Amino acid sequence: MKVNNILDNECSRSKDYFDPVTNTIDIRSDGLYPSNVLSNLCSNGFRFEGMVCGSMEGFLQSLKRKDPNKQRQICSMKGGNARKMSVTFWQTEQIVWWKGQAIDRQSNDFRQLIHRAYKAMFDQNERFRTALMQTRGIALIHTSGEDNPYKTILTPTEFCGILMDIRDSYDLRDKTQELKEKSVRRKKLLYMHGFGSSAASGTVTMLRKHLPGFDVVAPDIPVDPAEGLPFLRGLCMNEQPDVVVGTSMGGMYALQMHGYKRICVNPAFEMSNKSKVLTTGIHEYSNPRKDSSTHFEITSDTIRHFAEMEEHQFDAVTDVDRKQVWGMFADNDTQVDEEPLFLQHYTQVIHFSGEHRLDEAAIKNVLVPLINNIVQ
Repeated sequence: MKVNNILDNECSRSKDYFDPVTNTIDIRSDGLYPSNVLSNLCSNGFRFEGMVCGSMEGFLQSLKRKDPNKQRQICSMKGGNARKMSVTFWQTEQIVWWKGQAIDRQSNDFRQLIHRAYKAMFDQNERFRTALMQTRGIALIHTSGEDNPYKTILTPTEFCGILMDIRDSYDLRDKTQELKEKSVRRKKLLYMHGFGSSAASGTVTMLRKHLPGFDVVAPDIPVDPAEGLPFLRGLCMNEQPDVVVGTSMGGMYALQMHGYKRICVNPAFEMSNKSKVLTTGIHEYSNPRKDSSTHFEITSDTIRHFAEMEEHQFDAVTDVDRKQVWGMFADNDTQVDEEPLFLQHYTQVIHFSGEHRLDEAAIKNVLVPLINNIVQ
């Protein structure tokens, strides 16, 4: 059973390491988003050259082991467990290992290997990619690392240099592609799924089927809103969607994407009060996740973070904002009834025949026409 421990113990605390005077972010596992997600200790899973990497820390620590089986084991570990496997005997000859091949720690081959690994994580892990791109224009530093390259697998200068190189190269690619596609830009929809679900939900499949003229962006939302909300706001900044659609819990998140047109379908604005759903313990995802996690953990902190977010979710409502939000409510939703709360703040409401979970008829006959009407 693979469990996603939300932000994980190694990257769940919260200190602000952004310095506005120097315009720097110190990458630390106990930092506020996005600092914590950029830490090697955070469990940003990816695959690299045939190996499963549970975190970048797992990959880096595995390089110190010659035995292929031991290397594979460590590579698959999450950050905190991987860090406990650190050894120093490699320092004597400055030799590290990757898949049976000896590599000089100070060589260009080593630097290229590390860069490829970070690039693989960036390409595959949406959480890491979104966090990194949210640091555009900000210098990255890492003040807690070892500066001597003969004593560490990666110095702060090497680490931050790789991240900024990948970020800036991707940003340049984005701008070049934007210029090429400026005259033929496709419409973009950002979909936010419900509690315990994923981007692989049937709703995403049906949206892509019935909206062929749209690029449907569908992330796996982090379980804890302490990460989920800033993650989604950063994703909106990166993707610039024409419309944001959220169902159930995703409707609560969609509501808070201010500055974008939003459709909240059977939104669950009071998750912390839904004790039958949001309970402490290990839960199983209802759909496959991109990082292959099958289960996730809800803690008392998770529930508290939901309550804190819910308390402020309507704080930024303005007259302009009211014109950008639509609520869709099913006539037979037995799970949530949030229309009265919605109407305290917004006015644009659509009723449809159905239940809490969207079926294809509701998507095809109600949601899709609304999207097409909103996005001209």
